[in-house]
Amino acid sequence: MSRPPAAPALRAVAVPDYSRDNPYQRLLADALAAEGVRVTGGRTGRRQPAPILLAWLRAGRPPVLHLHWVHEYLKGREAGPSRLSRIRLAAQLRLLRALGVRIVWTVHNLGGHDGARHPDEMAAQREVVRAAHAVICHCAAARAAAIAAWGLTPAEAEKLVVIPHGSYAGVYPAAPDRADARRTLGLPADARVLAFVGTIRGYKGTDELVAALGALPDPAIRLVIAGQPRGGDAAGARLRAAAAADPRIVLRLGRVPDAELGLLFAAADAAVLPFRDILTSGSAILALTFGRAVVAPALGCLPETIPADAGVLYDPDAPGALPAAIAAVLAADPAALEAGARRAADTLAWGPIAARTAALYRG
Repeated sequence: MSRPPAAPALRAVAVPDYSRDNPYQRLLADALAAEGVRVTGGRTGRRQPAPILLAWLRAGRPPVLHLHWVHEYLKGREAGPSRLSRIRLAAQLRLLRALGVRIVWTVHNLGGHDGARHPDEMAAQREVVRAAHAVICHCAAARAAAIAAWGLTPAEAEKLVVIPHGSYAGVYPAAPDRADARRTLGLPADARVLAFVGTIRGYKGTDELVAALGALPDPAIRLVIAGQPRGGDAAGARLRAAAAADPRIVLRLGRVPDAELGLLFAAADAAVLPFRDILTSGSAILALTFGRAVVAPALGCLPETIPADAGVLYDPDAPGALPAAIAAVLAADPAALEAGARRAADTLAWGPIAARTAALYRG
């Protein structure tokens, strides 16, 4: 008996496509394929007058548009988005909606990390909510923050649903054992190793991290800072000066190759992410995926991402809270923390995330 033909896959385009540098969209697309959804990445140029519409046309006019980082389309973010960029963004989304395209937006952040929320940027994002059929937030705190920041009505707030950010399991090469990792990095076998891994920007708090290390006189501590400084060389210069003054600081400035991520986390006892501002943190999820405890502020999605058995959260406004949190994580049982981190990452499997996302695509 012949089987009935399989139903054609639901098609969607994801914009902007950052999958070359960030595996998040690729992982989501791969998981959605198992749900009968074929996602095409739509690369868009800022200089295009209608980049979202053009990406949709190039993708073959799929019935679903998944919008991710809207700052790509809001020019002039230093002083707020320009009026023209706001009009273009809203007009493209309204036109696509009028053409019957279902629009889903994932809120990765509420605005620029390195400054105050600009009223025009908040207004632009509120317009995106109005055009969208559904809006994904990665945690309950992000949903509440978005509703408050954008002044949404109860009807608009109903569009916001919570679907977590998935783990990075299986993305990067397997980590070596701790002894080999430390030997490769030139770290003492018996050191207490803290790691900051990721792009170095002002809001990520590397200056505060260096200051916190200064408050911890233990000579066995090593702080590995690995990542590419952004915004000129000022951050790099400050870190090089700090490393020259404190030999416990180990710098690996520059882009971190994927093959080195496992090495860095394998060598560490804990990852320290002293954000000044954050909503969703892929860096925290990456550390958990590698089984590393996380020290981070109790901001954004971090309290819902990092359980008590997988790290230490602190009040970023409390004096001395960061060095105290570092001391606490170093005093904890490392095997128990690793097990807790891996359990936390296991709760972020992509299968259920994709199933819920596909349901939003289908309405």
